Amino acid sequence: MPMTTAPIPTIFIPALLCDEAMYGDVISGLGGAIQAQVMLSPRPNLADSVAEILARAPAKFALVGTSYGGNLALELALAAPERVTALWLMGCNAAPAPAGGPDLAAALEASPERVIERLSGLVVRKEDAAAAATFRAMAQRVGGTAGAAQARAAATRPDASARLGLLTMPTLLVWGAEDALAPLAYGQALARGIPHARLEVLQNCGHLPALEKPFECTALFRELLRRPTSLAG
Repeated sequence: MPMTTAPIPTIFIPALLCDEAMYGDVISGLGGAIQAQVMLSPRPNLADSVAEILARAPAKFALVGTSYGGNLALELALAAPERVTALWLMGCNAAPAPAGGPDLAAALEASPERVIERLSGLVVRKEDAAAAATFRAMAQRVGGTAGAAQARAAATRPDASARLGLLTMPTLLVWGAEDALAPLAYGQALARGIPHARLEVLQNCGHLPALEKPFECTALFRELLRRPTSLAG
């Protein structure tokens, strides 16, 4: 009689202004291999969101995050590395946000429609009209207020660069070759700092790989989940 494997509890954290639709095809493609929970915690600092999500999370879980959600996932994994069995990050940056940049949070509070339209042309490739439409629909559901809180959290994120060595779980880094918001150098820096990280670059893909290239992402994540849950030592 063949052995059955229990579904792996997996928390998905979407990007700024995104919701569960961003990971819908990946979650569907993984089927019974995972027990998926998409978690949003739009608080204006990452520490509060980390505490809230850890309080709601299973004892052990795989963790996925993109962009703002990737920075949140990174802080979650650093806060409770013993609970995270596998880590998948996309489009995020371990370094702090540069000072003096545009105030995205204020813009989302003042003119959310204008910001959403502008971002829809940046987060995915211009050729991918369907993905851009999905992003706009998600952003409308999340709304400018929650998006502004997420933007503030991302803008005030701590520097995680010196702490990456604490992440000894198997880690997958997926980057779009045409990411206009998070250069590939960010992913390369994470790959250098995280002991057991593997960096995969997807061609013809922008800032949201799980939305733009779900089938490729599903295959890569399925492979990650087959790796030993602890590679320390």
